[in-house]
Amino acid sequence: MTTPPLDRTRRQGIASAFGLACALAFGTPVAAQEFPSRPITIIVPFPAGGSVDVLTRAVSASMSRTLGQPIVVDVAPGAGGTIGSARGARAAPDGYTLVAGSSGTHAGAYSAYERLPYTAASFANLGLVAVIPALVVVKSDLPVRSLRELADYARANPGKLSFGHPGVGSSVHLQCEFLKTAAGLDMTLVAYKGAAALMTDLLAGQIDGGCDAPPSSISGVQSGRIRAIAVLGAERAALMPDVPTTVEQGFPKLQAPAWVGLFAPRGTPPGVMSRLGAALDAALDDPDVRTRIAALGSNAPTRGQRGAVFMDEFVRTEIDKWAELARAAKIEKQ
Repeated sequence: MTTPPLDRTRRQGIASAFGLACALAFGTPVAAQEFPSRPITIIVPFPAGGSVDVLTRAVSASMSRTLGQPIVVDVAPGAGGTIGSARGARAAPDGYTLVAGSSGTHAGAYSAYERLPYTAASFANLGLVAVIPALVVVKSDLPVRSLRELADYARANPGKLSFGHPGVGSSVHLQCEFLKTAAGLDMTLVAYKGAAALMTDLLAGQIDGGCDAPPSSISGVQSGRIRAIAVLGAERAALMPDVPTTVEQGFPKLQAPAWVGLFAPRGTPPGVMSRLGAALDAALDDPDVRTRIAALGSNAPTRGQRGAVFMDEFVRTEIDKWAELARAAKIEKQ
């Protein structure tokens, strides 16, 4: 007896059932196999043109090619990056919304704000994007060329120095507070809504100096309109090899580099996290991306600094470190 051919609907149903059975048998959810099937959004919780924004764009194009879907960078600044970060924490945990966080939003903010709309447990840690050396910069006509000279100038002109930072709760804010306390500087700190606004006023001579990162200050330094007098760390910045570190200048405790990483909402499926992590890893191996990160005065993470496992431990230690720095600088929570 000849078996009648299956109709199209039954064939599709059998194929779907077979696919589901295979996925369950091999432990890979169908959702992860199909991911991504539409564009992905990365929330940048800082103004356009700042370090987090430009570094995120440096890796997102490469990740997009690997994943086969567009990646949209959504700039959503406010409250030191905590508004956009909170929005990311509330997003559906499906891998289609990520957050480009920083040492400010995902470590320092816990010591800078009394109440945050998220916690470290609100996120799944995807991986590091870059490590950013922090700079101490001053306007070109300020008669100081070192931290020691800055301290001497502050003592000779009590209460007259004004230093800017890109926003309360940002990693650079905490770096500036730490600088003020550790170096014994009598100066007024001015909070801006992002690095671009800070640079605008510094270049115009409206403030005396600031704490910033190379991506947003490099052009001003190279043009001679502002002067970099120190790197807050133990290693010099590759793009500014002539600028001595705080350690070299006799301030060994003044080490506070910043960083940028990618985060997903807590509960994002492991298979989806794995695909995203692989795309980020491929981006960090991309010669064009590495060149771009270096050109921004930052360092791409080493092999040992990549992946979710490293990021989990790294974030925990960073939260503890910034809490200690906040106590040392006697920073009151906002």
